[in-house]
Amino acid sequence: MNQINLKTHYTAQELALLRLPGLPETRPGIAARAKKHQWISRSRSGRGGGIEYSVDSLPLTAQKALRDQLYQSILTTKKDVCEVSRKNSSVKPREELVLIRQCPALLEREVGSLTDKQKEIADARAVLAMEVEKLRDAGMSRTAAVNYISIESRKGTLPAHLLKAAEMANARKGSSRAGVGTRSLQEWLTIFESTKPGVERMAMLAPGHLKAKKPEQITWLPAFLAHWRNRKGPSLREAYRDFQEEWSVIYADQPAMAVACPSYDAVRRAMEKLPRREKARGRVSGSAALAYECFQKRDWSLMPVNGCWIADGKSLEMKVAHPDHGRPFTPELTLIIDGRTRFITGWSLALSESVIAVADAYRYAMRHFGKPLFVYSDNGGGETNKTLDADVTGIFSRLGIEHPTSIPGRPQSRGIIERLNKGVPRRVAMQFDTFSGDSADREHARITSRAIQSAIKAQENGRDLTPVQRNALGKLPSWQQLLDAIASEVDAYNNTHEHRELPKRNGRHMTPAAYRRAVLEAEGDDIEYLTDVELREAFMPEMVRTAQRGWLRLFNNDYFSEELIQVDSEEVRVAFDIHDPSSVIVRRMDGTYVCTAIWNGNKRAAIPVSAMDVAVEKRRQRRLNRIEDKRQEIEAEGRSVLPGQRFDDLGSFIPAEFSRITEEEHYFFLETDRDEYLKKTGNTR
Repeated sequence: MNQINLKTHYTAQELALLRLPGLPETRPGIAARAKKHQWISRSRSGRGGGIEYSVDSLPLTAQKALRDQLYQSILTTKKDVCEVSRKNSSVKPREELVLIRQCPALLEREVGSLTDKQKEIADARAVLAMEVEKLRDAGMSRTAAVNYISIESRKGTLPAHLLKAAEMANARKGSSRAGVGTRSLQEWLTIFESTKPGVERMAMLAPGHLKAKKPEQITWLPAFLAHWRNRKGPSLREAYRDFQEEWSVIYADQPAMAVACPSYDAVRRAMEKLPRREKARGRVSGSAALAYECFQKRDWSLMPVNGCWIADGKSLEMKVAHPDHGRPFTPELTLIIDGRTRFITGWSLALSESVIAVADAYRYAMRHFGKPLFVYSDNGGGETNKTLDADVTGIFSRLGIEHPTSIPGRPQSRGIIERLNKGVPRRVAMQFDTFSGDSADREHARITSRAIQSAIKAQENGRDLTPVQRNALGKLPSWQQLLDAIASEVDAYNNTHEHRELPKRNGRHMTPAAYRRAVLEAEGDDIEYLTDVELREAFMPEMVRTAQRGWLRLFNNDYFSEELIQVDSEEVRVAFDIHDPSSVIVRRMDGTYVCTAIWNGNKRAAIPVSAMDVAVEKRRQRRLNRIEDKRQEIEAEGRSVLPGQRFDDLGSFIPAEFSRITEEEHYFFLETDRDEYLKKTGNTR
């Protein structure tokens, strides 16, 4: 081992404290051993005087142990070494180092492509190089320092933090490769000395790694994706089975290729590399496919209060007593929300999503919060009915409200109302025992529904209810109970819900009601509010009809007024109250008032029929038609033979015991003639 700049002389007390092998551990013992073996000594300079003994006079084992103690003390000391490269280093930089210094963008790309594991390995190699520098600063040569670190790392005698760094620096798996090699450590040291601290050193010390193939580089992946991208949605295992069968057929005459079919695990690993959008491509369409695409956020802060209302209907996941017959059914909740403030302005509860329900929700919203500039909705029948959108007679047209609709199949464009419909209707339904959402217990919901149906039938048949039936019937909420629950939930949403899309105040998101008030105070209240008379007039639906000599027809009702003769054979606008069919208001197409026509005879009914009655009757007919279709389907399942199917005569296989004599068929014009004939021939037929 090469010599280093150790202390050349030690006193007897210092040697005793070092506890070197082969030497006494007391000062008198050291002095006696030195006198016996005639160690080279000198007078100790400095205060106190005394004698110092030369290290070269010590036994070889003691000299080696003394040096090892010194090296260990140096390595144990966690002290940063000077980061400046040695001036006398004659090592030429690598070609890669020259390139990255000429092109900083290349260095940035190299560092950006490093994994966390590669960065940890580079740091570990830098730590070992720094320890070599520390030994060199203590006087050891480069080769001796490298050899010492390498040998001690293999023995496992280095300090714990250095053993961990050596294990990480190897960048190899398995226990057979313990410690670091001298050649590798020399290379790392060279890089350490020739590079600048920071990203440059990290880029050069980081190991290269076998980069995994990108999905587009896997030659067989398109063939597998042909089976995976199926609208039927096969599982990975099912798609692989079809892919494997196809592979065996294609390469049936090529044994080597047939054996080279990718395994299921290889396919699974390749699919894990695909982005979510590519995995879903070809398996979903419409709105489901758009869920994997990038989306654009709307900046609602540029919209004033009541600038745009978004409306949509949602079937409640519960059962409620029908307001007419009391049977359990699923109602429809329509909500309207202000896009700027996220404030629920209107709502309505109806038997189904219809124009009547939607119009009622808008009437409620405009009565309390004024008129919007725009309303935005989907293309459902209730939202796009001519009652709302007709060019002249539509409610929105008369109020001067624009009504854009979303693209069919893209609910993402109505994300605000879609998110609202996932919250408020669900919280309303969960307040009742008839809740049947995804989180509800399936068995409990089924038993509750059966018990309620049993109680309803018992009531209709006039039977006394059992305790179980009375308890089940008590779980079915009334129409008014549901209305109260909706009103309470809407009020809680507006006044207590801290909406995350709204600004913060005092470190907490504002509620929709608070934000609406704040915006109106800051920007001014320019909302147009409607009077009760205006609301009644505005929300009276209109239809175009032709006047005929004082009469006009609407919903199979005939209305009469003498003033209608003034517009005979002309098209007029007829405004009607959906709840009161006794009269209608007639206007010319330009909006001027003509008269109020009175129901004065209906050729189909004894009483006038309202629009509400018509809507109820149409809904009843649709439900009856569905029941009739189901009945026909059940009857078809019960028929063992399809109509018109013929079978061969099997009578020829039965041996005849006698031959029947075919007689000529007799015809009778009178019953008495037939009786007389039977008396003669006998009643054998």
